[in-house]
Amino acid sequence: MSSKSNRFAMPSPCIQVTRRLCAVIFALSVLAGVSFLPAGDAMAADQAANGNATSANKAEIDHLVAAIEDPVARQKLVADLKLLVAADKAGQDNEEPSLLGMISEKVQEVSDDILAAATVVTDVGRMGDWLVRQFSDARLRGLWADILSKMAAIMGGGLVAEYLAKFALRSPRRWLEHRQTANRWLRLPLVGGRWLLGLLPIAVFILAVFALRSVPLLTQTGDAQQATLTVNTAYVLSRFLLVLIQAVLMPGSATIRLLPLGDETATYLFIWARRLTLTGVWGYFLVQALKLLGLPKSGYGFSLKVLGLVLATLLVILVLQNRQAVGAWIRSRGANSGLSRSIQGLRDRLADVWHILASLYIIASFVIWALQVKGGFDFIVRASLLTLFILVIANVLAGFLARLVERAFSIAEDLKQQFPELELRANRYLAIMHNMVRVVVVIITLLALAQAWGANTLAWLTSDLGRQLISSVVSIVAVLIGALILWELVNASIERYLVRTDAEGNAIERGARARTLLPLLRNVVMVVLIVVVTLIVLSELGVNIAPLLAGAGVVGVAIGFGSQKLVQDVITGAFILFENTIAVGEVVKIGDHTGSVEGMTIRTLRLRDATGQVHTVPFSNVATVINLSRDFGYHVFEIGVSYREDIDQVISVIRQLGEEMRQDGDIGFNIIEPMEVFGLDKFTDSAVIVSGRLKTLPGKQWMVGREFNRRLKNRFDALDICIPYPTTTLYFGEDRDGKAPPVHVQMTGDAKAEVATTPASSVTPP
Repeated sequence: MSSKSNRFAMPSPCIQVTRRLCAVIFALSVLAGVSFLPAGDAMAADQAANGNATSANKAEIDHLVAAIEDPVARQKLVADLKLLVAADKAGQDNEEPSLLGMISEKVQEVSDDILAAATVVTDVGRMGDWLVRQFSDARLRGLWADILSKMAAIMGGGLVAEYLAKFALRSPRRWLEHRQTANRWLRLPLVGGRWLLGLLPIAVFILAVFALRSVPLLTQTGDAQQATLTVNTAYVLSRFLLVLIQAVLMPGSATIRLLPLGDETATYLFIWARRLTLTGVWGYFLVQALKLLGLPKSGYGFSLKVLGLVLATLLVILVLQNRQAVGAWIRSRGANSGLSRSIQGLRDRLADVWHILASLYIIASFVIWALQVKGGFDFIVRASLLTLFILVIANVLAGFLARLVERAFSIAEDLKQQFPELELRANRYLAIMHNMVRVVVVIITLLALAQAWGANTLAWLTSDLGRQLISSVVSIVAVLIGALILWELVNASIERYLVRTDAEGNAIERGARARTLLPLLRNVVMVVLIVVVTLIVLSELGVNIAPLLAGAGVVGVAIGFGSQKLVQDVITGAFILFENTIAVGEVVKIGDHTGSVEGMTIRTLRLRDATGQVHTVPFSNVATVINLSRDFGYHVFEIGVSYREDIDQVISVIRQLGEEMRQDGDIGFNIIEPMEVFGLDKFTDSAVIVSGRLKTLPGKQWMVGREFNRRLKNRFDALDICIPYPTTTLYFGEDRDGKAPPVHVQMTGDAKAEVATTPASSVTPP
């Protein structure tokens, strides 16, 4: 921290240098005086040093004067002094004050200030003595009566003239105050006219005062004239400030008020502004007038401190009266700005304690001013004004940057129609950009506030550490932005390719390989970006990433040796993906698992079967893949009919049904080619089998097959073509004469019969 920024916290370096320089000059003076003495004089000086010190000192001073008057000796003396001062300064620069020394010096200075303030309090008795003397002395009472009477006459005449001017301007003032104007810009001329009408009576007061001062009966001279002028100035300044405040707040005239305030709030603020203005202006100028009329210095200082205490008390009362209203305003601004929960919590906490902080600030400012800390009050005032200016600029800058971000992320209508998801993607980063802008503005504001309050952040930022930190932050931000842009380009390109539509707005069906590999590529790019960005950020933060890379290599080797199954899964999955054996959405059969492929990673795939169950199959367990949804599919049918049916008729019915299905608008688009009927394929125990197949779109063979079976059953029923039940033929054998053993069949129920013996019989159960 520079000496300028903490000059009221540590002793001034100029004072230290002056003290040391005086000591050096005194020593050099003695040495120079001795060096320019002759030999005899030197002996005399030695004798004087042993015997008469006073005579020696006088002789040394005389010879020092002679040396200064001699040009040659003077130049030599000045050169020696410059060398010693430079050496002393270098030693002082090399000496770094210890922490205990700084604390000790600061405590000593505060103690001195408190003692000085205590002496001011003891001067109250002197002020009382002065007041008693003014009232007890008849001559002084007469002098005061003359001064106050003339002052009252001049002020009274000016007030009468001002009142008459205000009365004459009453009508135009009321006309301006009751104008109805909704546009705030059109209110400016009305407010300006109202302000000018308020200034005219003040001008009349000034003219009347100057006219009355020229009257011989009221003529004053010397300090009395200056005191009267001071009182008149206090009135004019207070009236001017009140007219200006009234033009801004316009209490009771909401129709032309510029600020968005209610009547109650405007009146409340005007009352407090008037109270502070009258107290501060009149109090200060009255104390100055009393000083001109003989108020002692002790009483003058005490009066100013009492005035400062009154103003500080009024300000604290004003803060405490508005603690709830301002706290609610702080909370509402945070709630409507979209801040995070932690930042909103800080704003809520600030809303709860802001009045305590403001009161402490007012009290501390008064104490520093009252104790007359060296440069302290000037520092507080300057830092406070800079703080107010910085906060206003930061608020304006934050609003401007927020609007700039909104405009930068706005999407044109033609782009919205061409890329429907572009606005949604841009809105994802809108909140992030708003937060980044707020963080940057807050950081810059904090640095500026620290600089205003003496932290000397500019010197720290220009140091080696500051430049390195700024360079690292800029590099990290640039890397993050670059990675984000690259990710968005890759992600947007993949999504745009997968959801692209034709000129008529119909979605273009992408291949299963593209729908499988492109999402995997997107995941790979994301992982690579995360790893690279993390390593770069760690490197910019000063972390040595070489051990991390070496450790990652060792861990990779260890995982490779210890997880051979995992490596096998990855390698097998990579080849399956590259060869486009399986794609998402296809129906496959892998081992005992059959289902639709819902997703794939570099190690596993997920199948959902017909019952809804999900099977996760590692690629290392994939020995054979049966893809049921690639290019096209076949519904293969084998239809059994009774031996008694006409096979040619059956084949004709099947072909006719297949052609009808191709011509059907609901299902025909799923059938690629005409039905193939292979003919009579084989004989079974109870039926003859006719086989064939239907070629369909991939994955549609099951739906087409179910519809074909339904229609074929209905058609066979309509044509009385029998699809036989299973039958059994019993053969009892024959002897050489062709006779078979008798079979007795007994029927239960109402009908009973006895079957005669036949050479050969067949019984078909019902």
